[in-house]
Amino acid sequence: MKRFAITMTVLFMFGIQIDLDAGQIYTWTDEKGILHITDDPPPKNSKLEEVIQYREKSTQTIQEYQEQQQERKIENLKEINEQRVEQAKRNAREADKRAKEAVERAEQITRDAEAYIRRLGSTKEKRKQFRKKIQATKLRAEEAQQEARKAVEQAKQAAEDARLTEEKAKSF
Repeated sequence: MKRFAITMTVLFMFGIQIDLDAGQIYTWTDEKGILHITDDPPPKNSKLEEVIQYREKSTQTIQEYQEQQQERKIENLKEINEQRVEQAKRNAREADKRAKEAVERAEQITRDAEAYIRRLGSTKEKRKQFRKKIQATKLRAEEAQQEARKAVEQAKQAAEDARLTEEKAKSF
């Protein structure tokens, strides 16, 4: 009895394995013109379009496919990192350009302010008379210089960000 049970179990498992390996998918059209895709054979009065034989992939084929997928992922990540580095470099160049423009603007405003103050404050009476204009001009020059310092700091930060992004991409 034990031998019979073992034999039946082995035959049953072998039968399942054969069924999995030899699967077929049928594509057929019925008399109403409706397309069916099934794993059961079509009825006799239907038009058979195609029979697809299922062949299970070998372990090696599956492993090769998974390796290809992994390689594609790595390539995509490298491309994304390269794009991030380029964007960070562009940001750094733009911040540097803005900083240079702000410094030039601040220097020009300061030169103009100094000339204006010299003209208005050439005497004690003129300094007293144009005191508010002189103060406003000094304030405007100081604000321009502060804006320039801020732009320079932003440019330094953008350059540092670009450097760190590039280092991170290289370590990948």
